[in-house]
Amino acid sequence: MLKRLKSLKINPLALGVIALLLFIPIYPKFPMFNVSGTYVAIRAEDFLVAFVLLLWLVNQIHQGFPTLKDRVGRLILLYWGVGLLSLLSAVFITKNIVPHLALFHFLRRIEYMSLFFVALASMKSMRNVKSYGWVLFLATLGVIVYGLGQKFFSWPVISTMNEEFSKGMLLQLSEWARINSTFAGHYDLAAFMVLILALTAGFFFGLKNKVKRILILLIGLASFYILILTASRVSFVAYLIAVTFTLVGLKKYWWVGPVLAFSLIGMLFSQEISQRYALTFNIDLSALSSKIQKRPQKEQIFLTPAPLPTPEEIVEEVEEVKRPTPKPIATAAAEVEEWKPTTELSVEYSSGIRFDVEWPRSLRAFAKNPFLGTGYSSVTLATDNDYLRLLAETGLLGFLAFFLIFLEIGRQVFRFVRTSQPGLRKSLVMALSGAALGLLANAVFIDVFESSKVAFIFWLLMGILVGMIKLKEENA
Repeated sequence: MLKRLKSLKINPLALGVIALLLFIPIYPKFPMFNVSGTYVAIRAEDFLVAFVLLLWLVNQIHQGFPTLKDRVGRLILLYWGVGLLSLLSAVFITKNIVPHLALFHFLRRIEYMSLFFVALASMKSMRNVKSYGWVLFLATLGVIVYGLGQKFFSWPVISTMNEEFSKGMLLQLSEWARINSTFAGHYDLAAFMVLILALTAGFFFGLKNKVKRILILLIGLASFYILILTASRVSFVAYLIAVTFTLVGLKKYWWVGPVLAFSLIGMLFSQEISQRYALTFNIDLSALSSKIQKRPQKEQIFLTPAPLPTPEEIVEEVEEVKRPTPKPIATAAAEVEEWKPTTELSVEYSSGIRFDVEWPRSLRAFAKNPFLGTGYSSVTLATDNDYLRLLAETGLLGFLAFFLIFLEIGRQVFRFVRTSQPGLRKSLVMALSGAALGLLANAVFIDVFESSKVAFIFWLLMGILVGMIKLKEENA
């Protein structure tokens, strides 16, 4: 790895990308400066991103901004333009947002997606890609170790799941809580692992060195274990989609069955995620796994899982939602409320807040202005569906502009795969395409494109993907 780092020589953008890939996943989300009206804070990673963007700006001024001439880059600029129109419409027409908060949300999206241009401009040869991959796997190893430390050794947790925790409080996980590692939320950690698992498949089949392949396999197995510990149902499905797409794209058909079987067996042996799936689909898994046990009714100690996202705006609306009253169980001494397992309560809450509060609120916002939406931040911090958030905040125009980006990336990938020869380059193109597909699946139930750590890494990877496709053969 050190040889590859030296081979970058005078490529400051590549060094900037390496710094981002290493720092963003590992460094916890400690707040540095708060923004009034929201508990989303300015953090150390924002300053690193600003510095790297400054390097990119200097580089592009000398070269005439070639990255802005790329078709994907132009579509990103188009999306930003629609976002600006939506912001102005919300401020001067619908007038249902706080202007400085809407501007803050808009600038955050520009910050996330701007790393696409940085990664694209840094791509000179496949040596860059190999260096980026090993650095990202090194950062992933740090995330894995810290997550296991939280689970088994009570290492501190930094969470942004509510206003108080987001102030930088050091917490500890309870017995049944799901690990966050350095991502301040188990859903964000799970989405990151979906990206990493797709990449491990690409590197595993693209590399020829057996020792490196074994290292990649071990990192992949550890990443899968962390994914299981997060007990994220939607991310587990997204992982299956991402890895299956990658294997099929690489024509490793006979690997699909064993990988899916191993994944499902791993899921069944996880008490937390298997119970969540069972409660979701009303399936009795007790006959399939002896590990799933029911607690006695007399136990009255409740262990709270990781804090769920409850912004003040959501809490006020959730209180208005009618919830079923627990049925009392008569005893000789007193009446005791019917006990429900913590996992069941969590599943009910997770579904109820989406179906009863967040999604209807997004649809109401979309109905107010179908073309441009009601502006960034108009549906608060949580929607738990990025597509409904797109429609609500930027309307049909923003929704279409955003998806044109992925359609263009898909078109370029399709053309490349048809004409390229098997090798590491093709393997990684398919892996990154699978990772993108997995994240798009994840966005059905998670605001994954607004999760800072995941969004930063994702747009860096998309820049690397397009950059690989555009490499000349002699550099590839």
